[in-house]
Amino acid sequence: MAAGRSVDRHLVEAAALLHDIDKLALVKDAVGGLPHADGSAAWLAEHGHPELGPVIAGHPVTRLADEAWYADWVKSATPEALIVSYSDKRAGQSLETMAERFASWERRYPPAERAERARGSWSEETLAVVRLRAAEIEKRTCVLVGVAAGDVRRLGWTSAAFSAARLCASATAGATAGATAGATAGATGGATAGVTASPMLATPPNAGPR
Repeated sequence: MAAGRSVDRHLVEAAALLHDIDKLALVKDAVGGLPHADGSAAWLAEHGHPELGPVIAGHPVTRLADEAWYADWVKSATPEALIVSYSDKRAGQSLETMAERFASWERRYPPAERAERARGSWSEETLAVVRLRAAEIEKRTCVLVGVAAGDVRRLGWTSAAFSAARLCASATAGATAGATAGATAGATGGATAGVTASPMLATPPNAGPR
């Protein structure tokens, strides 16, 4: 439950696992250059999962720099969409605080490199606004599930699931299916670490890799 309503745990987990699928080369080619997240939503809808699109749409950090888009999204975002967006901002190679995550992002994508990207380089003012909006998402999500940000943890089954995926990808290296599985594990692993951080998603009894 969250703020008096139930949350679709399976929808959240599926969206977390697949939100970055448009980063895979095969999918990227198939979605015709759509912006990140829109490409994932379009591909998933085409493959029978249109319900994931609205949950995925708000996760890219770049959305936070678009004032009009963010204002509309944050007013209408479902609990599932908030959880996925927040989780993505806490999930690096491990669970990180929001401050750590943004510091890492800025190190990996310095202004000179961002200037070469389609969205261009952000000013210090834009970066400050993006951080404030990310903090708002954190606050809303934590209030929604009734927990402090510092108490957020990963679900227990994720580590075993990622290890199994990596072993599978390694064992089938060189095969097309294996390469795709490995790329998917790499592209989506971090996000699942984040979504499983949601305290409202309690580990199910006897949960194992999914």
